[in-house]
Amino acid sequence: MQTVQPGDRVQVHYVKRFQDGSATSSRDRAPLELTVGVDHPRLPGLGLALVGLAPGASTKVSVPVDKGYGPADPSRIRRCARSRFPKDQSLAVGQWVRLVDRQGRPHAVRVVKVHAETVVVDTNRRGAGQSVELEVKLIGILPVGRNPQGP
Repeated sequence: MQTVQPGDRVQVHYVKRFQDGSATSSRDRAPLELTVGVDHPRLPGLGLALVGLAPGASTKVSVPVDKGYGPADPSRIRRCARSRFPKDQSLAVGQWVRLVDRQGRPHAVRVVKVHAETVVVDTNRRGAGQSVELEVKLIGILPVGRNPQGP
């Protein structure tokens, strides 16, 4: 039976559990494709943990803050005018919402405080400052030479 080697392209499903108790999963989507041993933005810290696994096998990896999304940056706490959010949008502390920056690009931000005229948001990445537990299931090993980006 074929097992994963460093540099193989593979398909996986994953569950990420953050230190704050939140979790995300790929189970309801198409499998994620990645190269074993190459950092991937969705699964930082996975590294070579899949080496030796056969399709159908799973592994769990504990990823410390410095190998995951890095430490939270206090300078990324921002005060925004309440008018930058839709008038009918309720905002609650801890809630993740989309905020469009001045260049028109949407970003996920976490609400820290809500005032009548301003909203304090944390613009750090969702996993910043937290350790992460990854549960990864190997769906398959892709054939050599397959280019998911096209010809």
